[in-house]
Amino acid sequence: MLKNSFTSLSTIAQVLAESFADDPSFEQVFPQTPDRSSAIRAFFEPFVADASKRGKIIMAPNSQGVCIWYPAEVEIFDERFEQMVVEIIEIIVKVAGTETAQFWQYLIEQVGRHEPQQHHCEVFFLGLKPSARGKGIGQGLLKPVLDYADENQVPCYLVSSNARNISFYERHGFAKYCPIKITDTYSMTGMWRDFVNR
Repeated sequence: MLKNSFTSLSTIAQVLAESFADDPSFEQVFPQTPDRSSAIRAFFEPFVADASKRGKIIMAPNSQGVCIWYPAEVEIFDERFEQMVVEIIEIIVKVAGTETAQFWQYLIEQVGRHEPQQHHCEVFFLGLKPSARGKGIGQGLLKPVLDYADENQVPCYLVSSNARNISFYERHGFAKYCPIKITDTYSMTGMWRDFVNR
């Protein structure tokens, strides 16, 4: 289940691109163009590179999905993250134009404004390819994060970009923490899970 040295960062980015292609947030940011898939992969590559250094990457068997998460001791939103955001904006400008890049920058700022100040671990991306959904694979990707949270007695936070995933996270102990309004017709949901004493 864990990423190993034989899984390239570009492969992980490609799995995430396939997993999030139909996500409402990516439908907002990336227009339907012939090179949309490669644009989304390019978007994910800096995130995967950062997670390989500072966070954790879990790959489902047969590359069916990926979870990127950060332990509580990592300060995610530091100067390196800010530099990565600049890099991603440049990527989006190249592949989708300035207007799209400005919208994504606004989206990430809205998400950042709602980031809890309390010490916590964070699920940054959890995605499954369409063919892998509904088979319990997501639970397998999430379990190591929750095990870490409970063993280290720290809460866990994530932002659900898709309303259909909220019930999945609620089944695993998360509760709605805050709505994150992006447009008049689209909001994300911050979700919080307190650790469980074992």
